Amino acid sequence: MAATQPISSAALAEVPGYAKVTGIAGLILAVVSVIIHVAGVLFLTPLAVIMGSVALYGHYKGIGIAILIISVVNLLISPTFWLNTGASSTISGVSGNRFLTYLDLIGVIVMFTLVVRRRK
Repeated sequence: MAATQPISSAALAEVPGYAKVTGIAGLILAVVSVIIHVAGVLFLTPLAVIMGSVALYGHYKGIGIAILIISVVNLLISPTFWLNTGASSTISGVSGNRFLTYLDLIGVIVMFTLVVRRRK
């Protein structure tokens, strides 16, 4: 599909149901994770990233890109994310939080690769 052609309703109908459900749920989780900083980055953002990846895998790009943008902005503005990224050398016993932080990073990278993926 060329970049200048509008998206037809047939292309939208090709989006599977699981992609629509996970996309909308991921968007809700991404928005809520921005509002709740501490628990949002550690617990809601990884779920939103996983659901956004599933939506992008199902070629539901509009919602997937929205989840990606919200998640990246949330990670950039969140002090919890930055504190957990650097916590490995300063605080002991935070391996669970550090794992969730790195899961956020890996998930965002996966979402970027799914955005640039071509439809077959």
